[in-house]
Amino acid sequence: MATISAGQLGGMLGDPNQTAQGLASGGLAQLFRSGPGVRRTDKLGLAMRFQVTIGGVQLGLWRSCRGLRADFRPEVVRVSGDYVGQYHLPGEVSYPPLVLERAVHREHSARLQRWLVDVLGSWRDGTGDDTRTTARITLLDADGEPVDSWLLYGVRPSSWSGPDLSADTNQVAVERLELVHEGFFPDLQVRAATASLSSPTIGTVTFAYNPTRMNITRSSRASQLVGQGKGLVIASDTALRVSAGEVLLVGPGVAQDVQKLIAFSGTPTPEDQNRATSEAALPDLTFTWGKLSMTVKLSTLNVNLTRFDGEGQPIRAQATLDLVVFKGEIFPRQSGATPPPRSVWTDPAQWRQRASASGIDDPIRAQTRGGAGGRPTPGARR
Repeated sequence: MATISAGQLGGMLGDPNQTAQGLASGGLAQLFRSGPGVRRTDKLGLAMRFQVTIGGVQLGLWRSCRGLRADFRPEVVRVSGDYVGQYHLPGEVSYPPLVLERAVHREHSARLQRWLVDVLGSWRDGTGDDTRTTARITLLDADGEPVDSWLLYGVRPSSWSGPDLSADTNQVAVERLELVHEGFFPDLQVRAATASLSSPTIGTVTFAYNPTRMNITRSSRASQLVGQGKGLVIASDTALRVSAGEVLLVGPGVAQDVQKLIAFSGTPTPEDQNRATSEAALPDLTFTWGKLSMTVKLSTLNVNLTRFDGEGQPIRAQATLDLVVFKGEIFPRQSGATPPPRSVWTDPAQWRQRASASGIDDPIRAQTRGGAGGRPTPGARR
């Protein structure tokens, strides 16, 4: 592209016609981009220039985008005897909602309403997986070129609010859309292995989401009875109990899964139902979670049905399972697996203080050069 001189620039700025011609030909743009002292080499993102795409649906332009943040929430650990510092363990990463705002537009706002109707229609089965989509936020520079982008996974709407209407103001009407998502780190979007409880004769119940916690209990009181079934008495002095709490069942098959769980807890025979105190036969079950597999009995079952469809069928349930382990180990042994060493990084400038505290007068002599006890091997140079 041809450049222009300072005299030509002055003529263009003095003559509006020449200025318009210079803008059309790109001469002024070439000057401001490549001129001395104003060369723009760093591509910096501008907060006012961004694009938002939700799945394959173009919902129009937005005025602002807030909430692009990840909270790592490390857990603080306090150690007795060490009162001048604290340690941090990895916690649970959380992502705040993404808030989008813009002026109400005839076409774009109508397109957004249709998308929300489609989302609500798929929520009837309790999962909403049909509209569980992705969203991409792209940051642009002054030339409209992408600088960075973030791909959000598992995007769902959490709220929408229309404009506040009043005859006392002449401001532009603004609508607000709030989205929740499961994160924007692509290399970490891998779900954990799913837990399940199965019987060779009754079937398998696969939990939609794994237990949030598991409690292991064993009592030393022999008089306490843990579980009793047909031909089976489990005493507390030999029973190891595992409580899996807050396991979720989600979807149109919740009713069938709940029926299987009831069967897992024992099915009385017709003869037992005629007795005053019936004893149900407890079937052998297998609790599997990744590499974890153990043979258990279901001693106590608690199911809460929390969501129903229009016909009264449950589509979401929360269960608490009390399992009695009578065969196998809770955690399988891993041969050759040793815990990784814990590394503590300190300031290299404090090597003299560290050496003095460890009783070392010369840190160089403390290095092992071959033989045991730090003795050099024959032929080694000091």
